[in-house]
Amino acid sequence: MIRRLFVFYLLTAFLSPVSVPAQSAAEDSISYQSAYTHTLAVYYRQLGDQSPLYNARLYPGYGFPFREGIPYFLSGEFRQESVVYDGIKFDNVPLLYDDLSGVIISRDQGYWIQLINERVRSFTISGHHFIRVLADSLNNGLPATGYYEVLYQGHSTVFKKTIKRIKEELSPAEGILRSIDQTDRYYIRMGKAYFPVKSKGELLNIFSDHRKQVQQFMRKKKLRYRRARAETLIQVTAWYDQLTK
Repeated sequence: MIRRLFVFYLLTAFLSPVSVPAQSAAEDSISYQSAYTHTLAVYYRQLGDQSPLYNARLYPGYGFPFREGIPYFLSGEFRQESVVYDGIKFDNVPLLYDDLSGVIISRDQGYWIQLINERVRSFTISGHHFIRVLADSLNNGLPATGYYEVLYQGHSTVFKKTIKRIKEELSPAEGILRSIDQTDRYYIRMGKAYFPVKSKGELLNIFSDHRKQVQQFMRKKKLRYRRARAETLIQVTAWYDQLTK
């Protein structure tokens, strides 16, 4: 109880209005928001409270089994991971990523809770870092708003998007048989532009200002796009960033 009172005092102290004549309204707003977010993070860490995460909806799941594949990233087991929710980072949260439906799931008192996508900024599962990217008129190289895995981040960024679909077959003996069909797509962000990469040729076009050097680098490192797409994109993009910095 004492700890709760202390943290509540800390919260109200940070958020109490303070007169600072030299600051502009914009500076006041930025300062207030920063103090608010930081203080809430301290508050929840002190209390071990994950309650903001669970102000969501129950996860419906799937009412049928899958013959092949799973609708979840890596496995169907919850892992103690981290998520940035409403601008606050929560650690040691039970998380599961349903990359078939594109939602994040947590667990509270036995219930599976589906987090609100619009409030999730990023999350990490087993060392794989995902961020939520909005696809709009500025990000027209992306197929849709959703969670993209960050494979490499420097001056440029390499993203991976796993797309899963349900494939159905009709069996006279067993009825409808369902399996997961998976496709991995890759994107490179340079500045504010996103470029899909489906072939070696498209990769070379993205780095066309140093096309010959990129080709020489790939030969030297024995990189084969078709055999190892992710590794090729990571190495080439990291090398390009060093070349052009």
